[in-house]
Amino acid sequence: MQYLVFEFPTEKEMRDTVKKLWDGYNVSGEMMIRPLSGGKWRVEVHTEKELRESTLEKFADYRIEGD
Repeated sequence: MQYLVFEFPTEKEMRDTVKKLWDGYNVSGEMMIRPLSGGKWRVEVHTEKELRESTLEKFADYRIEGD
């Protein structure tokens, strides 16, 4: 299991990225999405399997923490 946290400046960017994770990279597990102040969005993901570093690099601009 892997824990990842992402923050997005807009809801559209968040939705586009979540769609890529679920549909494009077949990420499965638990995902929590919540709005933050100033129109930002946070996504916390507990994946069922480890994501490759090359996959994580594609989302590096949004990733704020994780293991």
